Amino acid sequence: MFRKCHAVLSLGLVLLIIISLICFPVKALTVLNGDQLIYSFYLKDYSFSIQWKHSVEKEAWVEQFKVHNNGLSLEATKFKTFGAGVPSKSEHPAVLKDGWVHMDIERHIGDELVVRSNQMNDYQLQFGHNAYDLKPSDEAYVITVNEKPLYDIIYTHLKRIVR
Repeated sequence: MFRKCHAVLSLGLVLLIIISLICFPVKALTVLNGDQLIYSFYLKDYSFSIQWKHSVEKEAWVEQFKVHNNGLSLEATKFKTFGAGVPSKSEHPAVLKDGWVHMDIERHIGDELVVRSNQMNDYQLQFGHNAYDLKPSDEAYVITVNEKPLYDIIYTHLKRIVR
């Protein structure tokens, strides 16, 4: 009888610890679409990028962002070609490397980055070594840094595995 009671109490304690851990808030990069949480990433890497296809040039464009204590900043951009809708001059030097035009920018964005995704541009958020789709939507995606429970981050990883 004592052993059964001890086993039940031990199991209950283990479950309580697990539940407490997955509910524990951590600093996360979050992606909302309207009121819906789309992705939540644990901030071990304080950088991410947004990639899309330029609507006129039909070439990939990538902007690299950094998370700082005072918000988000655009650190650099790279694109394949100059042309319509692409600045031909900049205060930042352009470097051609591996078929891409690279520019370091360092521009403070603020607390949130708002991204509009449409069918023509194939938007993706790149975090770590993975790309996450930002599907076309009537509502903007809002990327921020928040405290989120660990289960939101686990759910993002599970969605990636299951798809």
